[in-house]
Amino acid sequence: MKFLTEMTHSWDCANTPVNLWRSADLATSGKQTWDGPNLALWLEQRSGHAHKPPAAPSCPNDPQPDMPMEFTSTNLKNDVVAAIGQDNYTLALSTRQSDGTSETTSNWWKKFDPAMTKLTVEYNTSPTTATAGQMTTHTGYTAPAKACVTGASRPVINSSAPWLKATLTDPDGSNGGSLSGVFTVQKWNATTSTWAAATGWPKTDSGVAPGAKAEVQFTVSTANGDRYRWQVQTKDTLGGSSGASPWCELDIDTSSPEAVPAVTTADGLYPASPPLGTNVDAQGGIGYSGRFTFSPNGATGVYDYVYRLNGGAESIVTAPTVGGSATVWITPELIGNNVLTVVSRDQAGNPSGALDYNFLVNIASLPKAHWAMDEGTGTSLAPPAEVSGASATLINGPTWTDSRITGTHKSRGKDWAVKFDGVNDYASANVGLDTSRSYSVAAWVRPDADGLMEIAGSPASATDSFMLRKWGDNRWTFGVMEENLGGTAFTNIFGPVAVTGVWTHVAGVYDAAGGKLLLYVNGTKVSSGTVPRTFNAGGTITLGRERWNSTDVAHWNGAISEVSVWDRVIDPELDLAPLVAAVKVGAWDMEDVDTEAPRQEGDASGYQRPLTLADAPATDWALEGGYNGSTGLLVNGSPGSADTAASVLRTDQSFTVAAWVKVTTADHQAVLAQDGATRAAFYLMYDEPTDKWCITIPSVDTGTATWQYVVSVNPAQLDTWTHVVARYDATARELRLYVNGVLQGSRGNTVTWNSSSVFHVGKAKSSYFVNGGTVDRVRAWQGLLSDGDILTDMNEG
Repeated sequence: MKFLTEMTHSWDCANTPVNLWRSADLATSGKQTWDGPNLALWLEQRSGHAHKPPAAPSCPNDPQPDMPMEFTSTNLKNDVVAAIGQDNYTLALSTRQSDGTSETTSNWWKKFDPAMTKLTVEYNTSPTTATAGQMTTHTGYTAPAKACVTGASRPVINSSAPWLKATLTDPDGSNGGSLSGVFTVQKWNATTSTWAAATGWPKTDSGVAPGAKAEVQFTVSTANGDRYRWQVQTKDTLGGSSGASPWCELDIDTSSPEAVPAVTTADGLYPASPPLGTNVDAQGGIGYSGRFTFSPNGATGVYDYVYRLNGGAESIVTAPTVGGSATVWITPELIGNNVLTVVSRDQAGNPSGALDYNFLVNIASLPKAHWAMDEGTGTSLAPPAEVSGASATLINGPTWTDSRITGTHKSRGKDWAVKFDGVNDYASANVGLDTSRSYSVAAWVRPDADGLMEIAGSPASATDSFMLRKWGDNRWTFGVMEENLGGTAFTNIFGPVAVTGVWTHVAGVYDAAGGKLLLYVNGTKVSSGTVPRTFNAGGTITLGRERWNSTDVAHWNGAISEVSVWDRVIDPELDLAPLVAAVKVGAWDMEDVDTEAPRQEGDASGYQRPLTLADAPATDWALEGGYNGSTGLLVNGSPGSADTAASVLRTDQSFTVAAWVKVTTADHQAVLAQDGATRAAFYLMYDEPTDKWCITIPSVDTGTATWQYVVSVNPAQLDTWTHVVARYDATARELRLYVNGVLQGSRGNTVTWNSSSVFHVGKAKSSYFVNGGTVDRVRAWQGLLSDGDILTDMNEG
């Protein structure tokens, strides 16, 4: 503790106050104790000149120099220390000879100014006893720190020079100065069963900021089998010190397990193939999980097992007891030979040799259940012929509605969906899905309302074991429950916000290997997580409702189509890509050269929507005048065009359109469009004001529209074949334009609507006719082509 007095006093004939030197000056003048006889000495030291001031004031009112007053005796300090904890403390100041005399001598009296007189006390609190003792095998925390433990659960490490670390704190914070950690280490003597000071200790780490860690390292190498304990004491620079922290113990173990581990198939699914086994037949399938047991194989002290499949990422499983076995799920990822590599470790992390377990895996299995929902009538959903799954029953009267695809395919028929009312509709089927194993579920869905709604789940008596759904804030989510209890722990992973009215493909995956959860939206992984455990709900799948706390809730309000359920982990490229791929709903190659009325160009997509040509010469065949010398469609201005009888695209959903075109005049010309009531839903065109290629979408069909457009970077080239593509992403609300396979630009926050009228080649809503140009190889897709797909279409010939 430090004490400082600052006073103002006077001496005089007329009691005129004279200020003393302030405490800040004491650092330069030095501490001085003075009385009458020593005054001249102090002044001489202060000024640096030898002169003799008067022994006392010579006149009543002459001002006198300021003079400091310091107490060198410890009496004041001891007195203040003795008064710690008192509510009030009184200090009386007087001037007199050091022996106590002369107090009655009036010309020795001094006057203290109350406004300038104070006593300052600075307390130094002792540092806090460290409690966060840690030990690690590396500095910089490149290895996990071990907690402070004593007894049988003490940490075991394989380092010959570990680091000891402790967090140092001080109630005074930085006011107490920097801190030091003094580390004491003792070594266990097994012969005498006693602890003794270890060589080279104690050690101190100084200059540690409060709240930071003190660190010291063993410099005398340890040996296998050594046992140590250590503690730390904290000290500050003002002499304060803490008590000693609790003892922390550690064992040194640098020996590896004596044998490589043994690996066996726990469920018989994937037996060992040569060289360890004899099986030569492929089993199971990629994505279909099997269980494997790891055992010490005679080694002692095995603590955990490190394993990896086909050289991939490492996983770790801890044995239930030291020296025990552990069983894990493994999900194979390759057709044919897979290699499971396993290493056992002791508590110190010393590894054994590696064992390679080879096993043979079959091709991926078909879905456990699939419902295309293309019946269009009735109360039952049948699986396709190639899927031997169960039928689903529609309950409480859900209705049939159009899917995201318009029209009727000549071989597949019309694409339907089931509309659920959000009140009590649902569908149910017992497909025999074991939800304690790996599985996947996917569907095309269209939400028609906000809020919590379930797409699919697997109900038990109290709750679904999984929920693929739309959350209350409209984010897509996949959740897995740990037990068949409504209030039990569960894990949800979340994706982007759903767009009401827009068809979206959503898929959830549970991989029993590591309890991994995956969520895919439109074929892209958007989220992942882990769940520690789950349960088998009994095999039933429901669509359109959730089971929670033994009650049916979260009914789906909207449409569902194309539901798939797998008893394995799906592969995005193998399983999801075909489901989310853009569907070609119109393809016109301009090769039919139909000369009899009505002249038509057939639809190669299979959706049976031919183009009918306007009368010649407004529209005619361009023999050998098409792209690459093929036949094309020549449009010679109004009233030329070629048109379908009905709509081709749902323009409120994602779509892509493409064409080869050669224009010969710089007019406002629409290459492709699909009409609404008063204007087209989109215009892929030559833009005359800018002389560039353009895609534009009006924000509304009727009323005042905002024209949302993207134009090409460079001007359009007349008399030059050009590949133009427009793409609209309904989920992202993004519009794009491509020219000759190169993205020209994009526009976000694009609003669209569904047009239900005809699809045009060569005009838009009875205007913007192509004037003397040729159009060839027109395509329309419901869905999104990737950049690579657009290049493929351009390069087809």
